[in-house]
Amino acid sequence: MIHQSMKVLLLLSAMAHAGDAFPNRETSVMGTAADTAIGNIKENFFSSDKNKLTDEVLFVRASSASVLQWFSYIEKQKGISISFNQAIDMEKNCTVRQSATMSVAQLLEIILKDYRYSITEMPGRKIAIRIDAKREFSVRGTIADESTSEKLYGAIIMASDTDGKKLYSTSDENGNYRLNLTEGEYTIEISYMGYEKFSTPLHLYSRKRLDMNLKPALFEVDEVTVRSIRNDAELAEITPSGMLSFSGNDLFSQIWILPGVTGTPTGNNFMVDGGSYDENIILLDGVPVFHPGHVNALLPQFNGDVIKNIVFHKGFFPTRLEGGLSSVTEFNLKDGNKNRHTRTFSIDMPAASLTLEGPIIKNKLSYLVSVRRSWMDFFDELLSEENRLNHYSFDYTAKLSYYMSENSSLKFFAYNTFDEFRFPLYTEEAIPVVKWNNQIYKATYNGMWGKLGNTTSAYYSSHMSRANADVLGFGLGDDFEDDMDSDSGWEDNWNDDWNNGDSFNQTENNASNNEISNGIKTINFNTEFTYSPENIYSTRWGFKYSHEMYEMTAFGENIKKQNEAINQYSLYYDNYIRVTNNLTTRVGVHFIAYNPVNFRNYYSIQPRFALNFTPGKNDLIYLNFSKMEQFYHYISFNGISLPTDFRMPSIEGFKPRSSEHYEIGWKKNFDSDRGKLETSAYYKTRRNIVALKPDAIVENDNWNNYIMVGNGDSYGIKMFLYYMYRRWTMQLSYTYSRSREWFDEYKSLGKLPSLYDMPHYGAGALSYKISKSSSLSIGCITKSGRIKTSDNWFESDKDLGFRQRRGEFNYRIDVGYAFKKDFGDKLLLLRCGLYNLLGNPPEEDIVDFYSVHLSENCLPYGSISFKF
Repeated sequence: MIHQSMKVLLLLSAMAHAGDAFPNRETSVMGTAADTAIGNIKENFFSSDKNKLTDEVLFVRASSASVLQWFSYIEKQKGISISFNQAIDMEKNCTVRQSATMSVAQLLEIILKDYRYSITEMPGRKIAIRIDAKREFSVRGTIADESTSEKLYGAIIMASDTDGKKLYSTSDENGNYRLNLTEGEYTIEISYMGYEKFSTPLHLYSRKRLDMNLKPALFEVDEVTVRSIRNDAELAEITPSGMLSFSGNDLFSQIWILPGVTGTPTGNNFMVDGGSYDENIILLDGVPVFHPGHVNALLPQFNGDVIKNIVFHKGFFPTRLEGGLSSVTEFNLKDGNKNRHTRTFSIDMPAASLTLEGPIIKNKLSYLVSVRRSWMDFFDELLSEENRLNHYSFDYTAKLSYYMSENSSLKFFAYNTFDEFRFPLYTEEAIPVVKWNNQIYKATYNGMWGKLGNTTSAYYSSHMSRANADVLGFGLGDDFEDDMDSDSGWEDNWNDDWNNGDSFNQTENNASNNEISNGIKTINFNTEFTYSPENIYSTRWGFKYSHEMYEMTAFGENIKKQNEAINQYSLYYDNYIRVTNNLTTRVGVHFIAYNPVNFRNYYSIQPRFALNFTPGKNDLIYLNFSKMEQFYHYISFNGISLPTDFRMPSIEGFKPRSSEHYEIGWKKNFDSDRGKLETSAYYKTRRNIVALKPDAIVENDNWNNYIMVGNGDSYGIKMFLYYMYRRWTMQLSYTYSRSREWFDEYKSLGKLPSLYDMPHYGAGALSYKISKSSSLSIGCITKSGRIKTSDNWFESDKDLGFRQRRGEFNYRIDVGYAFKKDFGDKLLLLRCGLYNLLGNPPEEDIVDFYSVHLSENCLPYGSISFKF
């Protein structure tokens, strides 16, 4: 039987008291029988190594058993009684991988390989095992790009011990990571989208710093392939959202394969899980960008040469995020090459760009500057009027990054974009009639002190759109031509109103201005702390403050300007807890106080919850819940952003929109990292949604006459398959979903399909890697037609009814080729292909996207990037 440690201690105590009374056998040959017995005990206790019980041998078959079962086996085979302390996990499974004859000591070494221990032999064929507690050490460092020293955000660090047990961490915004591990032998593996996997052994017997540099993959993205870096890490504990691959000149091309996401290839307007266009938030380095799309729908929102990674959230939202009901897409900028100066020149059909980056102080201070401009408008004069583009776009991005130490940094960035639409109205020369502008200026501090991290930032942003009132049909008319010829700049009468938001400000514009404008300005401050005391628990909390100024132009018989100031305060707290090795959870809450200066206040509590359970090595069952609120309403009447669109903060009776998203799903990873299969079902409520009334003809800004408020919901099932075989990569997705809305003002209509209701949506992609440098791909999208809407200005549209008819079923087949090759320190990337080689894209895509085509709306595309 197995004796408890108390019996061992009592026996050792008794022997210690006998200590000096034990006679020496060599000088006590003629002692009494009792002395002889005591002498025998002493001899056994202090026996030499050649007589040690642990040197006795036994035959062991290859098998697995618990520690308790192995101890019982030794006792039975060798007649040895084993005593131990309670530090041993008796239920832990231990495996002998090969049948062999071995000593008791060798078998104990296998059984107790995760412990530091010592063995003491006792009289009567007994051994006492003392377990010393294993020491725990921290492993920390940074993950960076090998060639540029760019710190990589979101890299997954996996530590595997000799038993195959895995622990994970992710790098933060500064590239820092931290793992708390018990001493022993590990293998460290790093995974990051677009980079080769990195692996290194780790012998951990003291606190260690381990900085690792990753090598960019030569061919990182197939043409129509989207791939998440989640896989094994997601099965353990990483957020349910995904970090996505992208190609430099086509940021959104990789998202459409995901189930539940549909829209134009460049992402100007897209829908997620039955939600509307304006329920998606776009963040550029953490700053919301209002209406980031361009007049030219071929042009992606941002220059891909300056983007480091894209993180796409839907279904479950990390607690720190707020403001959008359907999705949040994070675009994170590069910091700039810290080792050498490089230039990247890219040109595609809509635009050309030049990006400069390099060190000011090597490995400490770096810069990134990029400019991009459309170029096809230069040829407008050579084309007939119906084939002219009549618009141009220009943007620039600049960033300065200073790493004060390995754990702290300061970063500054600026972003500015201009779009202008020209029209030859009453003049032979095309003149500006509509303009758009976005600006961002931000400063960020990142720091880490042991287990505590902090990110603090402040930014200013603005969005503005302006249009000539006469072109839109609301002008005063008398001085139209003079006004059109005088372009008074982007910021007229805009800066003066920034400080006037403490009261309701409504002034009538004079006739010479003759324009309608609409805009949003924001000043924001936020700070966030993270604390990770150990691998099974981490927490995040933060505070945000923003001051927003809305400029809304009233139009109709007179043109008036209304300014509204809004203060918003946010507090959030988030916990990550590893309950067991197979069960993890995230629990958090986001509190918001929304305080318009002249209207009622709103207070919002938004809980978030995620539960991950891994029943097996390659399986994950998850349950997600997110409540989101949105304080901004937007309805576009023309497909592009105009100042006459309905754009309203939560004032004047328009309450904040809210949603509750419930989702349950199952994911399975295939062996050898060949891919994964995922299926899920969701239900989402939508409250205080806005829509245009059935017979509305917008003639002025009396929005209560045109806009109705109601509720809605959406639900669906989704499936996604990703599989790799040799040089082939296949992806398939399918979504069945319904999106419904109902309005108290029109109860007789019942529950109507929303404008974003699309019952069936399927997508597929097949890629073949021709060589290490090139690939060929084909993609297909099929989807139900959308609900048709009537334009009440036209009598022919009125027989459509209100959301009673649906467009025809749509499909599209695309083909593409990509070539990427490095020439020493130079890199060439070539992409070309055809959108809609076969298919019937919907009408809105033809108008917005296929403005240039070969035939039957087949759109060629191509791009060249050269880095030198």
